Amino acid sequence: MNKQMKRLVLSLFLLVILCVSAFGQERTKYDFKLNLDKISSGDNTAVNQAFSKGRYIEGSVLVVAKKPQQDRLTLSKMSHTQALDKINNVSAGVARSANAVLAATYDAVSINSDKVVMMIYSNEKTTEELIKELKKDSNVLSAVPNYIHYISTAKNVENEKASGQNMSAAASPNDPMYNEMWGLSAINAPSAWDKTTGKEDVYVVVLDTGIDHEHEDLAGNLGTFNGNYAGCGVLQIYDIYKKSGDTEEFIGTNTKKISGQFDPDDVRLDSWGDLDSHGTHVAGTIGAVGNNSLGVTGVNWKVRLLGIGMTNVTLDNNNEVQCIDTDGFSTGQIIEGLNIILQQKKAGLNIRAVNMSWGGWYTPPYQYELEDDPYYVAFKAVSDAGVILAAAAGNEFQNLDAPGGPGSDPYNPKEDYRWKICVPACFKLANLITVGAVSADKSWCDFSNYSPNYVDIAAPGAAIMSTLPRYVWLNGKVTSEDLYGKYNGTSMAAPHVTGAVALLCAAYPDKTAGEIKELLLNNADKNFAKEGKSAYGMLDLGAAMKAGAPAPTPTPKPSGGSSGCNGGIPFVALLSVMAVAFFKKKR
Repeated sequence: MNKQMKRLVLSLFLLVILCVSAFGQERTKYDFKLNLDKISSGDNTAVNQAFSKGRYIEGSVLVVAKKPQQDRLTLSKMSHTQALDKINNVSAGVARSANAVLAATYDAVSINSDKVVMMIYSNEKTTEELIKELKKDSNVLSAVPNYIHYISTAKNVENEKASGQNMSAAASPNDPMYNEMWGLSAINAPSAWDKTTGKEDVYVVVLDTGIDHEHEDLAGNLGTFNGNYAGCGVLQIYDIYKKSGDTEEFIGTNTKKISGQFDPDDVRLDSWGDLDSHGTHVAGTIGAVGNNSLGVTGVNWKVRLLGIGMTNVTLDNNNEVQCIDTDGFSTGQIIEGLNIILQQKKAGLNIRAVNMSWGGWYTPPYQYELEDDPYYVAFKAVSDAGVILAAAAGNEFQNLDAPGGPGSDPYNPKEDYRWKICVPACFKLANLITVGAVSADKSWCDFSNYSPNYVDIAAPGAAIMSTLPRYVWLNGKVTSEDLYGKYNGTSMAAPHVTGAVALLCAAYPDKTAGEIKELLLNNADKNFAKEGKSAYGMLDLGAAMKAGAPAPTPTPKPSGGSSGCNGGIPFVALLSVMAVAFFKKKR
């Protein structure tokens, strides 16, 4: 770290969701300081322990509970205040029954699902002990660990398969790197652009590591949140850990607005849109500004992007940030992100799609119905709200119908995926689309998970050129990045589908989420990426756009003449009049 950086001692104030105890105590507000001179270059121990010991945060549990049986009204039919009171009372009772702390409630998810969804934690009990206690509560439908999920970017993929592609001349943008974006031609985007290049009233959420809100090729398409988050287009959901000896204890989740100008010589977390790069790359594929003579273009030249990032920070005993980690997202962070999306949708934003280029593996909940799983409940609530969810299939080389054991994943040869499911890729929801990856020759990428039962469609996922943030957090310091670069993975395939959803919604705003999904899947190219790999084949946006257009109204033929059907109609009418006159005369 340079001398200039060492002199930086900065303060950042966050409201940590820490201490709404089971006994109704007021939540404690913590100020914590960002001191770059003290931040460790290592990873978050708690996140690493979660990865090695079962992929969940110790002592943190997600819970779904029933609302009081005497309530005949669903939560959605109650007044908002009444619904919030019910959610808070039930949540506090559940936390009390386990002698644990109520970390968060998810009001929008609860109201949409008519089930009370919450997070509780304890630094005195293990996750297993908490779940055992919660099972004794008759109001609890399910209790699961707070799992860790990982972004779906693949490692060393042969980039030569993605070179040498000639772009279509139809509706070609003037962005200088367009000729390196083979994926747009592969999905037949140029022919779709003849219909529309996107609209500014279509909103897409990138639920990921965040978005560089000042990027030259993204800022023009960045939207703005409503309500409590008004005035910004990017949020960061922080999982907060407190240093305790050699480990970190999870203490809560907090959401922060990102705005203002980021200065690498005067670093503030509340102006840093993406500390990693993954979310910014995803956002560029969906909606980098098109035809602006800069960098790249998205599937949508015009769109409204919203970023919800997820980051981990660890505090020391002085409440100074000791570690920043962007490697994994917790289930709690993801549900909080989905909760915000539902809130914003209800507040009037025209959110049509959410991109989810990440996933995780865990054992199915055999002890209760999947419909009561908090993770599933949250996704279903968003799907039921008419929002399309595009999920990356994952990069573990697995057949999702029959995952393999150790040695089946060259990236992680010790992993055993047997008897586990990949989520959210394997969720069956009305408006979820699971996306596998193909190379430029339209052959299946070796790393991409596959299944004709779980993977719906395939899209470009090798050597994908897109946007990158100007600065990232790398090896314990602020590091400058190139503004553009190529990534590989189903993470890169999913935003092609998300972008296609947004473009179709721009062209056909009155179509429902189900109708848009049907257009995409039914018009996929079945000659590629289908047999044994996906249910429908390769994304063909041009074909979907054409199929969505209403059938032309037939032009009626002019009447007149004395022959044929048209000429015969007046003649028949004349005969009818003569017949009536004849019968009247006879009477």
